[in-house]
Amino acid sequence: MKNEKVKFQINQLIDSTESYLSDMLPSEWSEQNRVMSPDVSSQAGKFSFDYTPYLREVVDTMSSNHPARIVAVMKGAQIGFSTGVIENAIGYIISQAPGNILFLTGHADLAGEAMNGKIDQMIESTGLRKMIRPNVIKKKNQRTGDTAKSKEFAGGSLTAGSAGNHKLLRQRSVKYGFIDDFDAARKSTKESGSTTEMIEQRFAAYYDFGMKLFYISTPEVKQTSNIEPVYELGDKRKYHVPCPCCGDYIDLRWTFKQDGKQAGITYEVDEHGVLIDGSVGYTCQSCFGFFKDNQKQEMLLAGEWRATAKPSEEGYYSYHLSALYAPVGMYDWERY
Repeated sequence: MKNEKVKFQINQLIDSTESYLSDMLPSEWSEQNRVMSPDVSSQAGKFSFDYTPYLREVVDTMSSNHPARIVAVMKGAQIGFSTGVIENAIGYIISQAPGNILFLTGHADLAGEAMNGKIDQMIESTGLRKMIRPNVIKKKNQRTGDTAKSKEFAGGSLTAGSAGNHKLLRQRSVKYGFIDDFDAARKSTKESGSTTEMIEQRFAAYYDFGMKLFYISTPEVKQTSNIEPVYELGDKRKYHVPCPCCGDYIDLRWTFKQDGKQAGITYEVDEHGVLIDGSVGYTCQSCFGFFKDNQKQEMLLAGEWRATAKPSEEGYYSYHLSALYAPVGMYDWERY
């Protein structure tokens, strides 16, 4: 009954504010408004998805016109995801599609660090600081609307905390959610049950009214993983890039057998088992041609996401992106 009442109120709010919602894509907003400073990024200056082109589609699932409800991202480390998706999406919401946001991490201290670091920098660089203010100011309580774990703005708020804090989850109903470092969170508790079910319950009232829930993590131990099960429920998208040797679109994988031949990352070692410098490269699973990652940037720019499975429900998108796709300037294939 409570959820039905909330849905009715949300429907009235949507009817009255529908014309306010922007048709601008989150990626467009990010490139038009965000400037990266040298203290938070090696790519200082105007933000551009040319550096991490594989993130453009992912952040654009945040658009109110996009059918995605739940987005699961199983990714490698150091691929630019926090900057390109989480921070940009939060800025887009504050500016273009306000609503309550829940930003959770596997460890509570990481959420606070992000709020006081890169999220604050994003707010400053995009000119959103003037929008951060308390929604309600009571006499003798001059709240700033801007703390280490909470930011308020017209039409919504941003609350940060731990994905394992079930008490925090029980206290609110939200439209937008970013569950970062999901594999570090407790899978369940005796008191509250499944962490995933507890999180999704917070979005029940917004299921038909623009909910956007992101599960994000680098996978840890397979047997206890939180991110792999939610990734498997989606359409399992993989980023395909053109092979420099044959032009066929392939998804980069670490190492595997294809038609009885070795494909993926290949390399040579000397008689002592030591890696031979300059020998690391990729053997294409389509033509078995060999290429190195000095051509990776051109490949990434020409790449595209392709779904490889039928999702468990409408609006469930999932993405897999290994560290092999890390942009130029991050660790190269030989380092990995």
